[in-house]
Amino acid sequence: MMKLNRLLLPLAAVLLAACAGTPEENDPAELTDFVTERDLIRIWSDKVGDGQGKGLYQLRPAVEGDTLYIASADGEVQARDISNGDIRWKQKLKQTVSGGVGVDYERLYLGTTEGVVIAFDLMGKELWRTQLSGEVLAPPASDDEIVIVQTYDGQLFALDAVTGEKRWAFSASVPRLTLRGTSTPLIDGPLVFAGLANGRVVALDKETGELRWEQRVSVPKGSTEIERLSDVDGELLLDSGILYAAGYQGNLVAIDVRSGRTLWQRELSSYTGPVEGYGNIYVADAEGSIHAFEKNGQGVIWTQTVLARRKLSAPAILSGSLVVGDFEGYLHFVSQVDGHLVSRVQLDDSGVRAPMVTADDKLFVFSNEGRLAAYSFDRDSYRVKRRTFGPKR
Repeated sequence: MMKLNRLLLPLAAVLLAACAGTPEENDPAELTDFVTERDLIRIWSDKVGDGQGKGLYQLRPAVEGDTLYIASADGEVQARDISNGDIRWKQKLKQTVSGGVGVDYERLYLGTTEGVVIAFDLMGKELWRTQLSGEVLAPPASDDEIVIVQTYDGQLFALDAVTGEKRWAFSASVPRLTLRGTSTPLIDGPLVFAGLANGRVVALDKETGELRWEQRVSVPKGSTEIERLSDVDGELLLDSGILYAAGYQGNLVAIDVRSGRTLWQRELSSYTGPVEGYGNIYVADAEGSIHAFEKNGQGVIWTQTVLARRKLSAPAILSGSLVVGDFEGYLHFVSQVDGHLVSRVQLDDSGVRAPMVTADDKLFVFSNEGRLAAYSFDRDSYRVKRRTFGPKR
């Protein structure tokens, strides 16, 4: 196994060390009662391996067509029918899966703690394996022709999607102290975009790996290494020629993809990425507040602070609501219009840190201990329900 050339810190430890104040001030916010407006239906659920394992991984589901693909840290790989959860095929790997799942129209891709990328066809047949320089902590990205993989040591690799052969590599400087994770690259036409541990976003030529532009998202500040953490670990968002990225202890930025010029930025610290809906950009910050920004950067539409310090996952959008998971396994649904709570459900008590996926009006969630579930809103519950939902006592 490759030795670490820098110190990777779990996010919880970073936040604890970075926060000042009394223990009570740093405690997660208590869940508050609210009027439930929309009822949720758990369509199906099942256990998949050991879930995220002990490596603080963020193994998310991936959907292609009517099939959901999932991998657990202990090497359980499955394909399931999205409508009922039935297993279509499964494989058991001997390696620890740390990055996955990436999927395109023909193949799915996983990364391991040993830096191996494994490709399968969509029926579960292994196609190739390629050894890279270090641990893979995010899903590989593919456009059916090329696979882009980011490793923990600051390398970006382009692999041939059919053979796994290395086409090019790009190396970025890496601070000695970083958060535990990397962002997933994006491929758009002739360009590849990636968020880096040094607080920058880069655009690379897809064919050659040549740097087209780079833009600073987070600027290191402070006198200690923890204060100077500036990762771009969250997912990037590409919409109508504009790339949105958020950095830890940095900013939310909107970048013109053609020129690399920053169109606007807002000071914001986030270890997850933005999502788009209703013409807004939504971000969960490192302190547990959820923000809705105007796409043009002119202002903040709303901010919801009721989930402070609950270690929120990246937000997802389901049928007009924004949803985040928390460290106790609750899924919180808020209105995209004004941010008020509309529903809540607990998947399990192990927590949800991996990004969630939506498809076919369904939400797919994979908990820390391996509970995989599909949810949807009850279509008869659009009217306001005169019922309150509070924390379990």
